[in-house]
Formats: sequence, C-alpha cells, structure tokens
Amino acid sequence: MGELTGGRRWPSAVGAWLGIGTAPATLVLGAAMAARHGGAVPVAGLLVGGALMAALLWGQGRIGLRRPLGDGGTLTAVLPAYLGNTSRLLLAAVLTVSMVGWNGFNVGLGGASLAALTHLPGWAGPALLEVAVLAVSWAPAPFGNRIAVLTTLSAVVLVGWCLTVLPPPGTPVRVAGGGLADASALIGYAAVFALRAPDFSVGLARRRDLAWCVGLLVGPALLGLLAGAGLWLRTGSADVVALLATGSGLAAYANLFVAVAVFAAALTTTYSGALAMRGLTPRVPARAAMLAIAVLGGALAVARFDRLVLPWLTLLAAALPVLVVPMAAEAAARRRGRAPRTVPAWCWVPPALLAVACTLAGVGVAPLLGLALAGACTALWRRRH
Repeated sequence: MGELTGGRRWPSAVGAWLGIGTAPATLVLGAAMAARHGGAVPVAGLLVGGALMAALLWGQGRIGLRRPLGDGGTLTAVLPAYLGNTSRLLLAAVLTVSMVGWNGFNVGLGGASLAALTHLPGWAGPALLEVAVLAVSWAPAPFGNRIAVLTTLSAVVLVGWCLTVLPPPGTPVRVAGGGLADASALIGYAAVFALRAPDFSVGLARRRDLAWCVGLLVGPALLGLLAGAGLWLRTGSADVVALLATGSGLAAYANLFVAVAVFAAALTTTYSGALAMRGLTPRVPARAAMLAIAVLGGALAVARFDRLVLPWLTLLAAALPVLVVPMAAEAAARRRGRAPRTVPAWCWVPPALLAVACTLAGVGVAPLLGLALAGACTALWRRRH
C-alpha cells in the first residue's frame, strides 16, 4: 500500500519517544545492571534486548498510523476492535497501575534531585515536580510536545556530563554471551510505552516517521544505559542522584539536569495513565484522571519508588509485552485485507501469568518465556482460522 503524504510527521510526535529514550531512568538501569554483574555488562543481552524493544515498539506503533497503514487511533480508541470487554477492563487496570508506577519512578528520581538542589525536605521535591508535570499535562498537546523536546535536551546533556565528568575506568560492556536477564530488563523498560505506542504514533502518515520515532527511543536508551554502567564502574554505586550530587564537583548543575530531564518521561505517564483510567471509568474527565495518576504517582515518588528499578522493570516485562504479539499480528493481517477478528484472551493472559509467576520465582528470563509462549499461542490461533 502506498503511504500518505498528509498527516503528522515525526517531529510533531517524537517528544514522547525521545523523552523515554533519554530519560535518566536509563542511567539508573545501566548502573543496576553493572551492579548485578559486578562489572561490565554482556553486550549480547543488550543487543537482544534492543532488538526486541524495537520490534515491540514498531509492531504496536503501526496501529496508530493513519489509514490505510494503521487504524489511526489511540490504544483506547482501537481496543474495542481488538479485545473483548473483559480483556479490555483487565488491560486497562494493569496499564493504570503501570502508569502510576512509572510516574512515581520518574518523579521520585527527579524530585530527589530537586530537593537536593533547593535544600527542601525530601518530600517537597517530588511534590513540586509532580505539580509542574500535572500543569503541563493539562496544557494543549502541542505545548506539551515542545516542553518534552526542550527537557529532553537536558537529558542529553546529563548523559554527556556523566561520560565526561565521571568517565568509566574501562569499557562498560564486554563481548560475551548471556545477559538474557538484561534483555528482559530492557523489554520491561519499554513494555508500557510499547503497548501504548499507538497513543504516540496516532496520526503519523508514513512508516518512516514511525521508524524515526522508534530509533530515537531505542538508540538513546542504549547509550544512556552504557553511561549508567560506566557510572557504576567508576564509583561502585547505583544511586545516580547521590553520585551526581557528590561525585561531579558541580552538584547543583547535575541535580538540575536530573530534575528537568525526567519531565518528558513523566508527561507520558499522566497522558497515557489518564487514557487507561478512562478505559476503566469512561465518565471520568481527562483532567480528573490525570490528577488521580499524579496523586497516586506522587505518593510513590515521595517513598522513592525509583530505587526499585530492576524488580519493577522485570515485573512489567513479564505482564505487558505478551499482548503486543497477538495485537501486532492481527493488525498486520488486517492491513493485508483479512477480515477483522478479536484477539482471544488465551493468546496473552496465560503467557502473562506464566511470565509473572516465573518472575516471582526468580527466573531471570521469565519475560522471554512469556513472549515465546505468546508467539506460539498467536501462531496456533492464526493457523486455526
């Protein structure tokens, strides 16, 4: 099918994608990975994880493209054509909880830096940052996209700062196999955003616009992860806020960069969190739903939820990406002219339950097992019809 010449182009949509790719959370994740390995991170796990991130983002993001390349709607708008009522309610509940968690993570990380910068009590930094995030969330979407792009520049500066002021004593990666647990963590990092990718690709008219968005998330995320691993190699600590406050010699600037850099990622949580919450309670106004996400996420932020990065990401990687597999397969079939069909719950609920159970049992590759089972179930479903 030919691609449309009208519609949105990638610069108008890239703010959210680039905000996730450059968020300081990648530094935290990279430092946590290096701490788990006690040194450099195996490159194989990063390559596998990066490839799976891109595949999930691309497969689900195509649903938001303008017709005839996609369905041309947000995830909430298109879900009735893909899932039954029970599945939609279950997914909306999981997504709402996930977005509250991501909001708490980002605002907790940035709020801690803001508190250190302003010498305010520990709870005040996250509270002030959450208020600012909510205010921009209520503003018109183009304004939010511009703010996201501007604050993303701060995240880029932050990563460059880490590489120059606190350079690692050696390479943060090693040529080695293994590292599948790292791949699982990377899947978890992109899990929620990947599932909600139509929210941020909606209206794009060309596949290459989506490719730009995917590349500008995955590429910077991997670079930020390497910078975080380098921080751990240099200092032996995975607490990025504490490292920048004490190790750079210019703590005020470092804390300012962190506080501003989380802004774009936090904005995506209030926007998508509100959409997910309205999937549960459609009568709730959009601003009220954003307020609820901000209040609940703010409570987690004050409790420094950001310190639980690896367990949180591993659980997300187990619970959410499995649905992308059958949804993306069904969307692709529709683009080829097949009759629309509803994705059966058995294609994604059992894989999600298996992956979550294995995660709780301490199986590091549980998310990959879930994806594999989802792929097998989807293939069986497609062959049966």
